[in-house]
Amino acid sequence: MWGYAFGAIPTGLLGFVFTFKYIEFFFDDLALLPAYFVVGQIIYMTVNSLNDPLSGQLSDRTDRERWGSRRLIYIKYGGPVWALTFMLVWIPWSLTDQLVIFIHYVITICAFDTMYTLVILLWLALLPEMTMDIDERNKAQFFATVLGTVVVLPAFLIIANISPNSDEFRMIMLVFAVISTFFLFLTASMCEERPEFQSDEVYSLKESILATFRSNSFLVYAGFYFAQNLLGSLGLSYFFIYIMLLEVISPGLNIILLFFIIYFIVGYGGNIIAMRLRPRWGMRGVILKFGVVRVIASLALFFIILVPSLEWVIWYGLILTTLASGYGIFHIPMQYLAIDEDEVLHGSRREGMFIGVMALLTRPGTSLGPIIATFVLATLGYIQGGGVEAQPASAFLGIKILWLLVPALVAALSLVFIYYYPLHGERLAEMQEKLKELHKKKRTAFLSAKEIATELAENTDGPQMED
Repeated sequence: MWGYAFGAIPTGLLGFVFTFKYIEFFFDDLALLPAYFVVGQIIYMTVNSLNDPLSGQLSDRTDRERWGSRRLIYIKYGGPVWALTFMLVWIPWSLTDQLVIFIHYVITICAFDTMYTLVILLWLALLPEMTMDIDERNKAQFFATVLGTVVVLPAFLIIANISPNSDEFRMIMLVFAVISTFFLFLTASMCEERPEFQSDEVYSLKESILATFRSNSFLVYAGFYFAQNLLGSLGLSYFFIYIMLLEVISPGLNIILLFFIIYFIVGYGGNIIAMRLRPRWGMRGVILKFGVVRVIASLALFFIILVPSLEWVIWYGLILTTLASGYGIFHIPMQYLAIDEDEVLHGSRREGMFIGVMALLTRPGTSLGPIIATFVLATLGYIQGGGVEAQPASAFLGIKILWLLVPALVAALSLVFIYYYPLHGERLAEMQEKLKELHKKKRTAFLSAKEIATELAENTDGPQMED
């Protein structure tokens, strides 16, 4: 479990910093034209979607006997390459030529995402194999998230006000890349894949993809998760814009510290509350109840702060909406339930393909968010690279729409999908009971085969009997 949790450190450092700063770097610092930016996001969205199922299939079909694993081998050797692609993002090929900046933008973010997918998708695939218990999965996910945050928090405070187009920032990124490579090596060294699953039947790419599309549980959850990816892309990636609004509303306050307390401390408090309520309401129930509070609070906050004299209310509204977003701790573990259901139906675990196809269907939301944001900001007059004083009043209206109104509408849509999610209550309990019995049979078969192999080896190596 410690080995698994260590994987959250590079996920936090490389994944967090990329999400946090890449839009600021290309859109604001290098002032990439909005048209180029949107085209680049469309290309990124396409690559982002296709590399996930291909990575999942590559893992599921890896020769276990030859390489000793089907997940850890890619984490161990893919980690350094991922760190290298991370560094390439922050080294500009030009500061003025828009075409060169565009080419750099597309190539480096696509290369980074491809390696990110290969390493992190397979890291995520380790957890559902390690334990089938829902609460253990939630605790493991929370533990990994907290450990990652312990490393990310100092990084957040250090780089929040540093321009990504500076030598200081690039030196810090080099340190992050080295640290991440080290912890990925620890993850690959300390984790073990369950041997009883190594002999599961291997399916073709076509068969595996069709299996995911036949799963009603998987498809319904994909609709919900698409919306969550879209929401995530409108979050920290646009911190550099949201902070402008907060500076106007609360001049003189330590905006970064307050934002940090709300986003991380209150956010993890919401995670803990959600986990405590899961045995009573179930993951689906917690998401529905918390989600309704989040939508109502976001809409109310948006309309309240349209009145200039009431803009200060935003701080209290952010606390409530962040707390209500605590159901985010279930986003990853709920993906695993469709994998468990597929194993009950077909007898084999296909984590790589299921997580990969989930990304194929939902990762476009990661690019759709910035496309929507670009349209909103450009329409309402946001000035790229301009400070607070340079922005017209309409730009701050655009920031409010982007921060509160759009997420409220997307979150409301996501609740429609989760309402129809079938794996809950008695159906979930029945599926888990069947899964437990199946795993007992696999474990028994594995141990029996191991005993036979040991006995044969002993007979072969021992003294030969005379005729």
